[in-house]
Amino acid sequence: MRKSPRRARFQIHVSTAIVMMFVAGGLIWANVRGTVSDFDDVIEIHTGETEHEIITEFGWPCNALTAISLTFSRGEKLVGVAAQDNWTFTHAAADVFAALAILFAVWFICEWFIRRRAAGKGP
Repeated sequence: MRKSPRRARFQIHVSTAIVMMFVAGGLIWANVRGTVSDFDDVIEIHTGETEHEIITEFGWPCNALTAISLTFSRGEKLVGVAAQDNWTFTHAAADVFAALAILFAVWFICEWFIRRRAAGKGP
């Protein structure tokens, strides 16, 4: 009786790869979707211009990037835009760690279900 060759160490099933692809897509969507955390009212500047400040935060579960954008307008005409990005690298590392932990858990659960189902069928 011949034994089937042992699978490679990091080989996964196609169904597991598809599930992981959708989970990774959801994680990317959660990280790049910006949430407006603060929107200041219009501020009148002495030159007749108005200033709007919008603070947008990116990242899940931690806010790794805070983008502050200022728009200056005179009436309906846009005069200028200023932007500033503030990265928090520890939060970015936490986001990456959380994403890898979720992907590992999905991989483990999918492969466990496949092995369990295959063991139940028997020879």
